[in-house]
Amino acid sequence: IRETPGIVTVLTSEEIVSSGASDLMEVLRLVPGFEFATDVSGLTGMTLRGNMGYIGRVLLMIDGQEVNELFYSCTLNDNHYPVDNIQRIEIIRGPGSAMYGGFAELGVINVITKNGADLNGVSVAANYGQMTGTFANRSVTVSAGKEVNEDLMFSVSAFLSQANRSNRENPDYYGDSYDMTDNSGLNTIALNANVKYKGIDARFIYDDYNTIRRDQYDANMNNTYDTKYKSILGEVKYDYKFSDNITITPRYNAVFSVPWQSVEDVKTGDDDLYAKYDKSALRNKLNVTASIDVKDNLNVIAGGELINDNAKTHIDGEVFWDGKDNISYTNISGFAQGILQTDVVNMTLGARIDNHSQFGTGFAPRIGFTKAYEKLHLKLLISQAFRTPSIDEIDYSTLDANGEPDIETEVTKVVEGEVGYSFAPGVSINVNSFYSMVDNTILYTVDSDGNEGYSNSKTSGSKGFEVELKVRKDWGFVNLNYSFYSGKGINEVDYYSVMKQETENIAEAQLVGTSPHKIALNSNYKINDKLSVSPSFVYMGSKYAYTELDADEYTSPVEQDPVFLLNLYVNYRNLINGLNVSAGVHNILDAEYNFNQAYNGWHTGLPGEGRRMSVKLTYDLNL
Repeated sequence: IRETPGIVTVLTSEEIVSSGASDLMEVLRLVPGFEFATDVSGLTGMTLRGNMGYIGRVLLMIDGQEVNELFYSCTLNDNHYPVDNIQRIEIIRGPGSAMYGGFAELGVINVITKNGADLNGVSVAANYGQMTGTFANRSVTVSAGKEVNEDLMFSVSAFLSQANRSNRENPDYYGDSYDMTDNSGLNTIALNANVKYKGIDARFIYDDYNTIRRDQYDANMNNTYDTKYKSILGEVKYDYKFSDNITITPRYNAVFSVPWQSVEDVKTGDDDLYAKYDKSALRNKLNVTASIDVKDNLNVIAGGELINDNAKTHIDGEVFWDGKDNISYTNISGFAQGILQTDVVNMTLGARIDNHSQFGTGFAPRIGFTKAYEKLHLKLLISQAFRTPSIDEIDYSTLDANGEPDIETEVTKVVEGEVGYSFAPGVSINVNSFYSMVDNTILYTVDSDGNEGYSNSKTSGSKGFEVELKVRKDWGFVNLNYSFYSGKGINEVDYYSVMKQETENIAEAQLVGTSPHKIALNSNYKINDKLSVSPSFVYMGSKYAYTELDADEYTSPVEQDPVFLLNLYVNYRNLINGLNVSAGVHNILDAEYNFNQAYNGWHTGLPGEGRRMSVKLTYDLNL
């Protein structure tokens, strides 16, 4: 981690379990720079360093499989992905486009689940959480796997979960509200299976995520509607060792994505607010990557990739921008990265070139200098990244004089630096700074006639720094971090600014919907070999969000109070052989936290959950 050419955080299984987190969102909140916001239709997704990241700017992978949905490239985090079968999470806060492509514009998250060797048996986890008036979450995760021999290993994991987002009232712009207790369901069914035989590695992921919602845009609906997100992913790859120094890996990956599916008939009172959505997309991807150890101190990774997206609408009479009910895009990529290690400095030089059938060429170079000494490490990273518009961003853009979508690729330039120091074994501090600038920002807008669409806007981005203190000893661990961002001097997009009547910027340094100051603690104290106590908290400073209308019925920013989410969990290992018990309280102070929009999009936001009492039982049968 000290020499990796990126600003990297790795979360271990122990850190995740001891925190008492019930989903991936609560885990990522403990990481510097991450916060969560809403958009529409019950969606909650991540922001990173103040920037809206859930619309294809942060790549989320499960075991290397890209799980961003294909029509808006969004990530959906609230009670979605299971945490009980996670082995570790690797996070890059900063661009990853040079190696990973267009979704990795601002960051990369890879969730790595337990494989057959980690399990070598069966593991069952049952989790129940209770808020005032309703259950918060209830889930079961069953995992099984085994390393049969040096050639064969397999694993399979199933996850079934139900949750309520909140037990609070959700108001709209016009004073109407509804009780979220029975109107905010979040339900997930997921399956993850893997088989490795010699050099062949095959994985299958099924993900069925369903939200129950009444929120939409400026006004709440009178009735609840289901919105479904379904993904089926499969990959086969083979590591062919051409020689001791050369490994060639061909892989085929397929993704079938059916997101945002709302097919119920409109209900009484919702004629102007509810619209059906029913589209599907199939992505086929071929990738060949070679890893070459040219010398003991020089490694080169190079390869090529072909992606084909085929999308179809299933609503009668609905067509894409070209007048057909199906559309196809192709992207061809070439990429290379070299890492040279010397006594003075390690240098990383890489680049990716894309050629998209609709947008032409995209270029993402990166250069990094890193070096780890006995106690000190240094990093300087310079990157350019890009994000190609997604299928529906293309479809909802205006057409130019030639009848082509009038929208372009986002281009992001980032400079990062890090200094780290190890005071003693197990005690270290890292300080990083960043400057991120997004040109041709892809922006959702609504015109005066109520027509929604996507277009390129001005420059957005942020600057700031993050500090991480890590202590790991025999008695436990402490992870404490502070994050700060500012958009001053960078952001020119009014929709991301804290504006009154589009004339007065009342908080120039802030970006809408995110707190410029965040402090997070995750810790674990071992009382004895079996019993440990894990206090954690997340403090988010005041922020601005568009939550009311002014006298002219224009959306107006309102300062939101700071939020302090305090949690305490107790973990007891091997109550009886293989049985672990944990219990605790999330949001002890019952703080009112809102998922606000990270732009001025005529949505007051979604209330988060209140105080949650939780208990979890985990049984591991080692075979």
